[in-house]
Amino acid sequence: MKAFSILLLAVLPFVDRLTRETNSHAATARGVKQFAAKKYAEAQKSFGTSASIAPSSTRSFNLGTSQIAAGNREAGSATIAKALADPSLRADALFNRGNSALAANAFDYAIRDYSDTLRLRPTDAAAKRNLEIALRRKAAMQKQQGGGGGSQQDKGPQPQQKPQPSPQQGGQQQPKSDPNTEGLLRSVQQQEQEELARMHRPTRERLHVGW
Repeated sequence: MKAFSILLLAVLPFVDRLTRETNSHAATARGVKQFAAKKYAEAQKSFGTSASIAPSSTRSFNLGTSQIAAGNREAGSATIAKALADPSLRADALFNRGNSALAANAFDYAIRDYSDTLRLRPTDAAAKRNLEIALRRKAAMQKQQGGGGGSQQDKGPQPQQKPQPSPQQGGQQQPKSDPNTEGLLRSVQQQEQEELARMHRPTRERLHVGW
């Protein structure tokens, strides 16, 4: 009877671990499917369940990625930072955190994370494109902030502007915008948004349970 009790006590921790790992694995698999279907809020919930049952770097990466995709960028960036210590996840985690920073117009942080991604994975084309977007948007913001100029007194007397005749008064009509240029601009903006929306997806995990 005593031998049976000892055997039962030895088996119980393994059964508990197997149950937790199995449940966490099932929640992860469910979250991966939901993320692929762009059901980010549901994926966030599934990955949260998985991480709470059995925390790991992979589960932190998955949860953080889904939080960022769902719009919870601050929480997602903090969660995904827990995966940075894992060499196999570091580049993807940096890229996704960079996307979060860029979406929040935190250009310096985005530039840092994309640059670190490229140091680890120089051939990452998506990180290179997004780094270029971050640099371009930062430069545009700085130009806009610096282009305000001073007051009228700082600039000295300004020449009087001649009134421009309107089309109704018989003057020359204002030039219309080039539809080709507008179309190109929209295409570039759409491409940028697609790049920002493209995240390195959550990863499936194998069930590692041993004696």
